[in-house]
Amino acid sequence: MPMWLTRMQVPFLAIMVTAGALASAEAQEAASAWAKAPKSAARLIAAPAADGVYPAGIEIKLAPQTITYWRSPGESGVPPVFDFSHSSNLRGAEVSFPAPKRIDEGGSDVFGYEGGIVLPVRVTPHEPGKPVDLVLDLDYAACEKICLPVHASLQLALPAKDISEAPALAAAQSMVPRRLSAQEAASDVAVTPVAGAQKPTWRLAWHGAAPAQDLFAEPPELFFVETKREGDDFLVTMAEHPKGAALFDVPVRFTLTGLQPVEFTLHLDAGAATP
Repeated sequence: MPMWLTRMQVPFLAIMVTAGALASAEAQEAASAWAKAPKSAARLIAAPAADGVYPAGIEIKLAPQTITYWRSPGESGVPPVFDFSHSSNLRGAEVSFPAPKRIDEGGSDVFGYEGGIVLPVRVTPHEPGKPVDLVLDLDYAACEKICLPVHASLQLALPAKDISEAPALAAAQSMVPRRLSAQEAASDVAVTPVAGAQKPTWRLAWHGAAPAQDLFAEPPELFFVETKREGDDFLVTMAEHPKGAALFDVPVRFTLTGLQPVEFTLHLDAGAATP
């Protein structure tokens, strides 16, 4: 069973680093102040409104050799947590994740980001056309040799009038995996059971136009699915599953990285892949 909190359970460093930042209330600034913490800093950024939606982003800056985690952290670590509940005139804040990187963390595979990351946020006002006071309580991990849990309180008035952060937001959005339709997935993805494997295993072949770099799997809760490259394809193994769980129709969300990252859902039949 994977240890999800490995680096967060350092007994002599069980502290919370808290940082805060407030922005101008005049709906003009493109960024809040940095909420600084040891090994990291965070802020909100934004660009001018488009089609009634306010483009924003959560920027996390990391010290050298420091990482933070993707929404599914892998064998250890914790994902970021977002609380926008103290915002005003906010109907919704949809956070997207750029494609992650596989990182060796003391012999374990974790999924996340090095150096820094911008997470795009699609902000929808409750009353269209009126300003939004975007308030975020952000919890994330900044991990080097030890892992620091960080809490950042961030605030930014929208819409922004300054376009200075628009290129950073566009670059981050370009690395968010595109969701394949069912028809595209059926055409570009081939999955076949691997005979003789000790655990249910499949070979996943990608036939899309852009080459694939890595594959990440997000199964249902209490399942653990491993992925690794083998030649031009990937091996997908159901390493852990709940006792007594139905295994004939397990929905797994896959993210395929590369120059044109994509994501898609497959329904795996472990019975067909079990020797």
